[in-house]
Amino acid sequence: MDDLDALLSVIENPARRRILEALVREPHYPLQLSKELGMSQQAVMKHLKVLEAYGLVKSFREESDLGGPMRHRYYPAVNFTIVVDLGTNIFRAQLTTRKHDPALPEGRSEDVAARAGELRERMAAIDGKLMELQRERERLIEEKESIMDEVGRMMADLPDYQMRMAMYEFISRPDLDPEGIVREMSARDEAVMQYIREWLEE
Repeated sequence: MDDLDALLSVIENPARRRILEALVREPHYPLQLSKELGMSQQAVMKHLKVLEAYGLVKSFREESDLGGPMRHRYYPAVNFTIVVDLGTNIFRAQLTTRKHDPALPEGRSEDVAARAGELRERMAAIDGKLMELQRERERLIEEKESIMDEVGRMMADLPDYQMRMAMYEFISRPDLDPEGIVREMSARDEAVMQYIREWLEE
């Protein structure tokens, strides 16, 4: 899934987030989820259908260990990260998806406790690095906010609304060329293009 709006509309529901949290630990069938989460099986099935329709989960059939009919077990089907930055003069919402092909197990470790300890240490090291990256990211976001604060003061001196919008897009979106800025503004004004060309030449 690469549609941020659709994804947010699905995971805004707390019950669906709880279901996903359970599924990332291991595949579950609806009755398990119902018992674990304290929800009716009907409600669980309703949420699973929504998650499956949007491609967030998939299922496979397996035999019941109680000799009953075949049952479906559900598991997560997509890896993604959502980042939202919001400040006085900054807003950005970004969805990043990742491919994940889990390796097949090579056999159970003879010493589960020792292996668990090793994996815990690796996880701690990764979490530490992520925290360092998060702190650096926060510092850079603060720097961006400082830049956009200055942009806000500059725009206050510009009398024309379209010019202020063009200035905002020009500085906040250096990844866009002039035509891209105009598209972002949904503008067709030649004056806007002229502003941008002049700023690029300076």
